Amino acid sequence: MARNVLIQIRRGLESALGVLSAGEMGFCTDTGKLYIGSSAGNILLAASQTAGDMLKSIYDTNNNGKVDYAQSADSVPWSGVDGKPAVFPPETHSHNYMPLGPLTWNQLKGV
Repeated sequence: MARNVLIQIRRGLESALGVLSAGEMGFCTDTGKLYIGSSAGNILLAASQTAGDMLKSIYDTNNNGKVDYAQSADSVPWSGVDGKPAVFPPETHSHNYMPLGPLTWNQLKGV
């Protein structure tokens, strides 16, 4: 048999949310963000947004304009890169690009 249970979520301005207890949820009425408390502090679960699913607060935690994992790639030593050219910079080379404008049947066939 179902029973009625009331679950309360702490709510208010984000600046006044404070540290949540482990498992406690908090909703920010001014920003629309939803947090849950953990032993490591408040963890952002969801944010009110209009498009996309990337939250800057999650992917750019130090707010320097670079996704954190991309930033760690900046410090990879050259010896740790797989599939790199034997010579750096690579030897001079060129690419054959398609001509501008409409193609003839012979150009399409590679004649």
